[in-house]
Amino acid sequence: MPEVEDISPPEIPRNSPSSSVADRAENQARSPDKDSNMRAGNEESSQSSLTAENSTRSRAYSGSTSDTPTPLTSHATEGVSMIASTSKDTTGSQQLAMKPQDSFDKADGSTEVSRPSQTRTSIHHSNRVFEKEWMELFDIEEEITCSLHNMNDKDLRDYSLVYEDSTDEKHIELQIYTCFLIFERTRSIEHLQQAVQLASRWSATLAIDHPDRTRRCQISDMMLAWKLQVSLMQEHIMFSQSENTSRAFTSDATADPFHQAFLLFRSYEQDGVLDKLREAIRITTELVNENPLNSALGNLATMLVRLFERTHSMDDLDRAIEVTNTAVDLVPRGHPNENQCLSNLGAVLLARFKRLGSMEDLNRAIDTMETLVNNAPAPHPFRYMYLNNLGSAVGMRFHREGSMVDLDRAIDVSKKALGSIPKSHSDRANVLNTLGDLIGQRFKRTGLTDDLNRAIDTLSEAVDTTPKDHPFRVGYLHNLGIWLGRRFRRERSLDDLNRAIYVADMAASTVAQDHSDRPISLITLGAFLGWRFLRTGSMEDLNRAIDIADIAVKMTTEDHSSRPLLLNNLATLLGKRFQRGGKIDDIKSAITAANSAVQTTDDTDISRATRLYNLGDLYGHQFENTGLVDDLNHAIDNTNMAVNVIPQDDPERASFLESLGVHLSWRSRRTGSEDDLQRALSYFKEGWNCHTAPPSRRISLAGRAGNILALQSNWTEAAQLLREAVTLLPTVNPRSLKHTDKQDTLTEFAGLASMAAATSLNEAGDDEAEKAYRALKLLELGRGIIASVLMDMRTDISDLEYKHPMLAEEFVSLRDELDSPADRLLPLSISDDATSLESQAQRRREADQRFSKLIETIRKKSGFSNFLLPPTKDELMAAANPDPIVVVNVSPYRCDAFIVESHRIRVLELSSLNFDEIRKQTWELRSNRFANMTPTLKWLWKDICRPCLDALGFMDPKTIDESPHMWWIPTGLLSQLPLHAAGCDLQGSTETVLDRVISSYASSIKTLVHGRRRYLDNTTHPPSDQAVLVAMHTTPGLRNGGVLSFAREEVSMLKTLCPSLQLRPIEPTVRKNDILECLNKCKVFHFAGHGKSNPMEPSQSSLLLNDWETNPLTVGDLRDHRLQDNPPFLGYLSACSTGSNEAEDLADESIHLISALQLAGFRHVVGTLWEVSDEHCVHVARVLYETLRDEGMTDISVSRGLHRAIKGLRDNGIQRGTQERNGIWVNSKVKAERQPGFYWVPYIHFGV
Repeated sequence: MPEVEDISPPEIPRNSPSSSVADRAENQARSPDKDSNMRAGNEESSQSSLTAENSTRSRAYSGSTSDTPTPLTSHATEGVSMIASTSKDTTGSQQLAMKPQDSFDKADGSTEVSRPSQTRTSIHHSNRVFEKEWMELFDIEEEITCSLHNMNDKDLRDYSLVYEDSTDEKHIELQIYTCFLIFERTRSIEHLQQAVQLASRWSATLAIDHPDRTRRCQISDMMLAWKLQVSLMQEHIMFSQSENTSRAFTSDATADPFHQAFLLFRSYEQDGVLDKLREAIRITTELVNENPLNSALGNLATMLVRLFERTHSMDDLDRAIEVTNTAVDLVPRGHPNENQCLSNLGAVLLARFKRLGSMEDLNRAIDTMETLVNNAPAPHPFRYMYLNNLGSAVGMRFHREGSMVDLDRAIDVSKKALGSIPKSHSDRANVLNTLGDLIGQRFKRTGLTDDLNRAIDTLSEAVDTTPKDHPFRVGYLHNLGIWLGRRFRRERSLDDLNRAIYVADMAASTVAQDHSDRPISLITLGAFLGWRFLRTGSMEDLNRAIDIADIAVKMTTEDHSSRPLLLNNLATLLGKRFQRGGKIDDIKSAITAANSAVQTTDDTDISRATRLYNLGDLYGHQFENTGLVDDLNHAIDNTNMAVNVIPQDDPERASFLESLGVHLSWRSRRTGSEDDLQRALSYFKEGWNCHTAPPSRRISLAGRAGNILALQSNWTEAAQLLREAVTLLPTVNPRSLKHTDKQDTLTEFAGLASMAAATSLNEAGDDEAEKAYRALKLLELGRGIIASVLMDMRTDISDLEYKHPMLAEEFVSLRDELDSPADRLLPLSISDDATSLESQAQRRREADQRFSKLIETIRKKSGFSNFLLPPTKDELMAAANPDPIVVVNVSPYRCDAFIVESHRIRVLELSSLNFDEIRKQTWELRSNRFANMTPTLKWLWKDICRPCLDALGFMDPKTIDESPHMWWIPTGLLSQLPLHAAGCDLQGSTETVLDRVISSYASSIKTLVHGRRRYLDNTTHPPSDQAVLVAMHTTPGLRNGGVLSFAREEVSMLKTLCPSLQLRPIEPTVRKNDILECLNKCKVFHFAGHGKSNPMEPSQSSLLLNDWETNPLTVGDLRDHRLQDNPPFLGYLSACSTGSNEAEDLADESIHLISALQLAGFRHVVGTLWEVSDEHCVHVARVLYETLRDEGMTDISVSRGLHRAIKGLRDNGIQRGTQERNGIWVNSKVKAERQPGFYWVPYIHFGV
């Protein structure tokens, strides 16, 4: 069985890097109101040391809790920081004083820099949203507060002295209120400091269990928050006074050690000189040794964390934890500074968890954060950040242990955090970012696409609520990119993946080369590039991904917690390159790296399942190369362990089961073990029943299970599985996706409908007529998916408009939204509005959902129960009136012709037709179309066409005027073969299709039904009389100008015939946009020029106009060009390969220029299967148009005219002309040696 493709994508790291020291310095220089991590201070003024809460502007880090990278603008241990306060010196003047600042954890387990509010504008304005509720915390009679507010400033200052020495608690509260009110009016730092000191002592006097303690602590917290705002602004002013402030301070011999250490650290933050950081640590250590209660304790922790970032030394991080633990031990329980100490401790514990992966550290950090939340009941100003950090940390534990209880709790806590922060608050983006990531994690576990879209919407809002020049915006874009990448994995939208790569690349470029988190940013980018390789086949992407992954691995130490992830991704990418290039070194290196990843992953880590699975996959690739059963056994053993580890409800479990089943089926084929085959079948069926898995994975599993069941002749169970799989096909191709994205998905399921039909016919029971209809219905449902979606949206709804006008109006509105070409999203840039970009795709998804619901509503109405469903049995038979239809189905199990007549549907088994022979004949014909085709045409006649014609009673040759007309609908590879030209002996024999019937083609019966209904019901516009004529005598960009000597003659001939055809010839400028404009008003479109077939991407096959090199007229362009309101009658493509689709996996989609014109609205299209002779094109066109002139422009005259032309070409044996109308051939230096007598074969007619 074929290998499972792309079931082992590279992991994405669970934690993201931060900006480098240099980046942070640049950001601070660019945005001076953004706080650094430490503030200069005065030791004498800070005996109470750890006293301040964070500013309400402090930033929690976004929070990726899984293998999803988080923003790249902060660091894993930022935030163990200090705040500025003010105190009086001996002269009574104000000066800055440092106190350790409370920090809080980033959602990925790290902490973040605190920063002031918008100090460039107004401190008062920045926290006005909290003012009213905080003032209401005071227990002061309303009459007194009104009186205070009515006093002038002088009276208010005098009143503040009244109770200056009072010990009465009511008097102290009144004095706090008065001092703060003075600050509110006058910005008096002295009175704010007095309020802070009074509030701190006032709250500290009460016992922990005192009922009024919480209220007093909240008032104290509010005062401290305001003090932080003011001190940060003052510090900014101080540091702005000189261009080289830090140097001036550090050179001042009179500066105290505390200030010296701070200024050295600040200078390090700006220039990254490590010696400055070490000297700051030395000075601060001495201060702490002299006095453990010194406020420098918090600063020392911050400095040690920064040193760890640069040196990666665990000694530095352990020492930071030791210092922070000391601070926690020193602060009394219930002390106003308890939250600050706990928050700092949580930060460094999470930093060590990131480094070593210790669950003890993570659990202790979570306990710390829970205490913080309990210590800060609403309306505490920092409650939102404590909740946000708790949600992130619990989410990290979910990722490690896989408990849905943890994930649900994390989301609930994060939602509470979002509800606790005003919409205008600057930190709201951070909370949105955390919540969006957690919701995305739930999608990964449950497979609910609503969660995925909600995650992207939430992250988009986080991006858009952050100023476009803000340094953190890049990080939010990065997280948005992660989930866009996830959606690509689910829905296959290449736009999503390209946007994800863009932001990951941008984010990686912001991280310094020597930064400890740089490997994480690199591996994220590498993972996305690897995904794009799997989609596009770009070796440039794959090689770059491997180079990036290799650098990331080399940058990490052996004991780094992220190293297993990095090794796993590198191994996966090397494995993909081995599959493409076959280099033994690649697969050996891949297995070595994957083994290391597994061995260094803790047994309790849920990621172990993925790494085991990838290792098994790599051993499977090696087995394909070596054939060694030992390799296959290793593949089975590792994949089996992965299946045992992954949770039962994980959507990825289905992929693991499929891989295990594939390896077992390989071993069964190698050893003949029936037990292995049965186990494989069991795993495939179990995977099919994983209803949380993506529908595409379930369909693949059903196909594999159905194949084994068919080999065992268990036709009933095989048919049931495959029927259900076919019904799922529309769900993997939502209308909102681009057609190219739909094509990518459908390549995985080539031949599924044919397999389902074949097994259904082999199923026991039911009468033959019912089985024939049921099998034919599967073919109609499972083939031509893209065309079917377009036909549904472009269907005639006149009956609906008459009976239910409101529903019809809604149908038209949604149809117009979905039937417009999918927006081509521009590359995401830092200045883009993420919500606006996302809304382009979101509008289509929402329209798709509403469209599906609307269709369900319409089907409930009387007379509309079959609205947009496949044709009923009666409709199928009606389509064969008056001309019969033959659908030829090919599969490895059996080959059949479904013969549809106006009164019955029957099956003719083609027992001589062999699936392998079809592949062989197709390949030979494709390799040399100018060889002697007689053997191929004889084979087609004997095995397919003659049995069908005999069954229909078409046994005798007829004249052209007497010949009956019929429709051929071949499936799979048979669609590339000329059934209409089949014959036993072409020299005078009548044992040929051409001598018995007039042949036309259709891609499906639904196409016939749709086209006839649409054309007959169109009465809103008068018929056009324009014939758009295009002759490409020369074509720019082709060798020798691509000269076609007879193109002008062909168009000139038609132009002469136009008056007799009641047509008005139009010869537009030969450029794409002009041609498309003319198609809107034409009756006939005739193109004589070069066609270009694209086997790799059939929707890019094109007609070559003057601007084809820069703006080609492609299948996609024509398919998206709606002409249903005024449908043209005939499109004549006198060019090479206009009916060719050599993409084998898309053979049933009929993606070529002929079908594109039909979908656009043309009733009939004449084209070619492959290259045609320039001179003979003139003859064929002349005979066809003369037939239209003589017999009238009717349906039968088109097919009869082409029949007459190619029969005459065959019988008259015209052998002149060697020039083809093929862009590729004309541009080639070598042409195949042609055999005479087959110029007539390629011409075909599609119609209704």
